[in-house]
Amino acid sequence: MKKEINCESCLMPIKAREELRTVWAFFKLRPYHRSCYENSLKGAALFVGNQPVNGFPGNFTALAAFVLAWTPLFTDITPALSIVGSLIVLLRLYSFLRFEKQLPQ
Repeated sequence: MKKEINCESCLMPIKAREELRTVWAFFKLRPYHRSCYENSLKGAALFVGNQPVNGFPGNFTALAAFVLAWTPLFTDITPALSIVGSLIVLLRLYSFLRFEKQLPQ
């Protein structure tokens, strides 16, 4: 039996992947319903990511970060970009493994 994932805002269970929005909030990855995210978190900017980690914006950011992480290996750009890019990709991977994989499509 898989563990139930509850929304951080309304505390109701999230039943499908299309309802799920994961957000980097207060240094922790938190699950929200799509409607709860749109109503309460979208405008917040202090310690809260303005874009969800999952979905198209998160996938595009992770892809760009993956390319950014490999760029210093082939150019003279600072290696700090590899660290930042790797952290973004790992955050997206953690979101998938921790929340999205448990939910039906």
